Amino acid sequence: MKKTLWIALLLSTFASAASASAPAALEISAEDLATAGIQGVVAVAPEHDRFQPPVAYFRVAEKLSAEAAKADCGGCGNLVAAYAATVSSVPSWVAESKMQFVKVGGRLQLRAYIASKKRVVIVTAPSETAVRKISAALVSKFSK
Repeated sequence: MKKTLWIALLLSTFASAASASAPAALEISAEDLATAGIQGVVAVAPEHDRFQPPVAYFRVAEKLSAEAAKADCGGCGNLVAAYAATVSSVPSWVAESKMQFVKVGGRLQLRAYIASKKRVVIVTAPSETAVRKISAALVSKFSK
């Protein structure tokens, strides 16, 4: 199946966060999203060339608006992608900000760097509210 632009961008972000050695991915579960206040969370299993680790994928109750869905992939309107890892070097995007918002297709992506732990957290979700809630919960979890 064809990979969408936002998945490709998400994966390229992960690649830039790592140096020559692979980052140590951290576990993200459906419970983490539910703890963040996200409704209807269901983990998505890997499928052929889609939804592969180390990114964790989830379906949620919230969907993209009809307008935003036009700029996104079909059947992905309620998809959340989340990734967290311990990295050996500071990601290049941190030069701008330790937290960065990027529009990806019809979604919003939040990238956060936890300097004290040398960890990145990247979340792509259907809405700004969802991406902020999930990111805040994951940054809190992985800051400990």
